[in-house]
Amino acid sequence: MSNCGRKYVKFFLLVAVVGMSGCAELTELRNLNRRQAITIRDQSDEMAKLKKQLSSVSDKLKSSEEEMNKLRKLAKSIGEGVTVRDTIEGPVLLFPEKILFDSGMAVIKPGGEKALNKMAGFMRENPSTLIRIDGHTDSDPILRTKHLWDSNHHLSAARSLSVFHFLTKNENIVQGRIHVAGFGPNRPIAANSTSAGKKENRRVEFLIISKPAALPPKESSLTTEQGLELTEQPEEVVVEDEATEESEKK
Repeated sequence: MSNCGRKYVKFFLLVAVVGMSGCAELTELRNLNRRQAITIRDQSDEMAKLKKQLSSVSDKLKSSEEEMNKLRKLAKSIGEGVTVRDTIEGPVLLFPEKILFDSGMAVIKPGGEKALNKMAGFMRENPSTLIRIDGHTDSDPILRTKHLWDSNHHLSAARSLSVFHFLTKNENIVQGRIHVAGFGPNRPIAANSTSAGKKENRRVEFLIISKPAALPPKESSLTTEQGLELTEQPEEVVVEDEATEESEKK
């Protein structure tokens, strides 16, 4: 082959190599652009999701603040030391003991009935709201009325039930909207080492429940027939051979 031919061959080889290299770089560039497009799309989806969550949280905070304002207005209308607290379980309307009950008793006082009239009015104005009535005491043992109550838990539960019966029977609030609990001295909000702290702990609280928690689905259980099959197993029968019986006779 002449020198001129060799030069043309080298030239074409060089062009081919450069072309292949260019194709590889172009393919890599396209792949990179594709990955970047996917990343941008995923980031856009994540941002849209975060915006939706932020909007939901904002709406909940706004709704919660509106509810707190309603409760503050209710507490102010009742007076007598009724306060509002925001707890991990939800907003709470706190009634000091003196409003509803005499010391050691679970009979609602006339002034307490007037306060509960307003509580019932709040529930009628907010028909989707549920409440839990929580009775609380200090840690001192019951002395004057110990013939009525076995413990502080007994007294706190009795007070919650008295409020429950008043709201459902006197004010015709649907029973399914009210839950009852008696915590005795187990949830103090002040130290029981002072008379002022004990006074704060003797209270009835109304926990506001905007949406009741749904119970998990009931687990499947064994039917009666299956239970009988598991429990009524036939007794094992032991069969002795004739040789054993003969040896025992001897």
